[in-house]
Amino acid sequence: MRKVKIFQMILATLSILGWTLAVYALMVFGEARPEREIGSYLSRGETFRHNWDPSETELLQYIIWGCGAISLISLAFNYYVAHHSKLGYWFNIPLLLLTSLAAGLYVHFVI
Repeated sequence: MRKVKIFQMILATLSILGWTLAVYALMVFGEARPEREIGSYLSRGETFRHNWDPSETELLQYIIWGCGAISLISLAFNYYVAHHSKLGYWFNIPLLLLTSLAAGLYVHFVI
């Protein structure tokens, strides 16, 4: 197997793993934060959950920072591969890093 093909397989595996963790974080997010009160919903008599599970919030933080770490490793590997072969940069890796960083900071400072 050619070296570039192996590099592509490693990058694809890291990307899929990172995005899988991001999707799992979205599934956990529903229980990890309180619902926001919105005036239009309150006028219709909707009820809101004012409490949340702190252990789920902690799990969410670990998942998001893990996703960021995987994307950072993947970005470093992509940088190395791009400079040592004809394989170009992958757009989804910096996008995942930026998303993970923003979500991690949001969960840490806002929730």
